[in-house]
Amino acid sequence: MPVNTYETMLLLDPSKVNADSEGVIKQLHALWERHEATILISRPWDYNHRLAYPIRKLKKGAYHVIYYQQDSQKQRELDRDIKLQEGLVLRHLTLRLHPKWVDVMLSVAREDQSTAFALRGMREDLPLGDDTPPTSAAEGAAATEVASPPPATTTRRARRAAEETDKPQ
Repeated sequence: MPVNTYETMLLLDPSKVNADSEGVIKQLHALWERHEATILISRPWDYNHRLAYPIRKLKKGAYHVIYYQQDSQKQRELDRDIKLQEGLVLRHLTLRLHPKWVDVMLSVAREDQSTAFALRGMREDLPLGDDTPPTSAAEGAAATEVASPPPATTTRRARRAAEETDKPQ
């Protein structure tokens, strides 16, 4: 079975985290260890974040990120057990990290102490550690060209409008 590296973002109940953060983290780590996962990094993202909408009548949430390696066959069981943590985990999202990004993501997660640590190193136009924006207009244009998305397909409305203008009257 292949062993993959995963990132799980957890939205936790802030009252439980504020009351006993060490106990909550130990409970989460025990859950991962029970499913034979090797925790690489576990750290808070933002423990007092205002939510866009209430979840279970809570207006704030505590985000926590865990990077780990695990057999891909056991991931589904871990996901089910995370959902069963009713009073603690409000929401969660698990992503399998592409092997190309594993080293970069882990090094950034270890080193950076800000709340946006996972976004650093994901930009291909800047080397890791160079967080300064381009200085000249030419560099900015080059970075924009690299990062711009492919052109969107035309919408149905635009196609119909083009067809109507092409029809003979």
